[in-house]
Amino acid sequence: MDETVTATAEPLAPKAIVKQWNFAQRVLFRFVFSYFVLYTWPAAGRVSLYHKIPGGYAFTTWVSQPLQAIVPWIATHVFGVTGIAATYSSNGSGDTTLGYITALLFFVLALAATLVWSVLDRRRPNYVRLHFWFRVLLRYTLAVTLFTYGFNKVFPNQFPPPDFFRLIEPFGEFSPMGVLWSFMGASVPYVIFTGACEVVAGALLVFRRTSLLGALVSVAVMVNVVVLNLCYDVPVKLYSTHLLLMAIVLAAPDLTRLFDFFVRNRAVGRDESEAFPFSQPSLRRAAVVGKVLFLGVILLGQILGGVDGMQRKEATPRSPLYGLYDVESFEQNGFAEGKPATWRKVVMQYPNVIGVRTNEDAVLFLQVNFDVTQSAITIRNRDRLFWSRPDPARVLLEGKIDDTPVRIRLKVVDVDKMLLKSRGFHWINERPFNR
Repeated sequence: MDETVTATAEPLAPKAIVKQWNFAQRVLFRFVFSYFVLYTWPAAGRVSLYHKIPGGYAFTTWVSQPLQAIVPWIATHVFGVTGIAATYSSNGSGDTTLGYITALLFFVLALAATLVWSVLDRRRPNYVRLHFWFRVLLRYTLAVTLFTYGFNKVFPNQFPPPDFFRLIEPFGEFSPMGVLWSFMGASVPYVIFTGACEVVAGALLVFRRTSLLGALVSVAVMVNVVVLNLCYDVPVKLYSTHLLLMAIVLAAPDLTRLFDFFVRNRAVGRDESEAFPFSQPSLRRAAVVGKVLFLGVILLGQILGGVDGMQRKEATPRSPLYGLYDVESFEQNGFAEGKPATWRKVVMQYPNVIGVRTNEDAVLFLQVNFDVTQSAITIRNRDRLFWSRPDPARVLLEGKIDDTPVRIRLKVVDVDKMLLKSRGFHWINERPFNR
């Protein structure tokens, strides 16, 4: 009787298993969560996920006003910083004094939040659900950032090819950052490749099932970026390091499984982390549609922005005498000037400036206005030169500079014959061509 009842009775529902995180895991999560929630808040020079949300820019700008006042106050009254270093400025540098002080402030606030949180919530066994949504925040923040920088390389706008000024500048006068920018810009295919790697990493992060692979590709991409920024003194070291840390945080829960698979040669099971899907089918469908629309708008914006950037670059106004020139002769008052202080090379690339490299290797940038109707160049709103073309390969400038009559004969330099542009790619090299 008992055996029959036992065999046919419904089995008891198993009790829900509560995953217990140890003390160190809980404290570490509280700190990492607090710090990166603060750091992912919008700031100048950083790509923000919040700005992709309608109304997000205006809202975050308004909310960020207290921080914009607190950080300079800390810089001045705590660290004794004054002048430009204690003032916000939009100059392209992310490694400013205020940038480091902001990161330090976030670190201190995260420590304080961790302490208070640990006291008030010390009995909670885990933060599985919060961890899931925290990963969503990091995944999309990192993905949007990689899309922005990646598409700016896929459409090669970030690293333009070296202009005429760079082509006549001695290598020793380049800054480390200038070397990197010129090195990257000299090979458009390489720039596109690096951008494609960033875009692929961002795309993999978007989907939960490929987020681990996306995190690993992001780590590889960002390690290279961080090392370049450190070694070539690019002032985005603080920001790129944080992006690398975000990728590491995303990959961290799977490090044990990765170590077992790649190092210990052990079989690993599937990822058992919870996905927390919406319970109702209608909500799930709405979430999928919202996700597709959100990503579609971001990707479309990046593509259109990249195309627009290339079109604007191609439409950049040029000098009427566009070209790089060698100076064949330089006469003052009818006499040939000696080598010191005379012009050796002339760059006429843009419509409002002429670049000159003298025989002393000094560099002059002359603010000018071109008058095509009179074939005239006004220098610094004072001096005036008239140009003519004795032949297609030469330009003759005649007029006055500093009230002194001058006659300057220029010869066009065929930039396309320079090795940097003409060497090209070779599958077969019988010997190295390293010059």
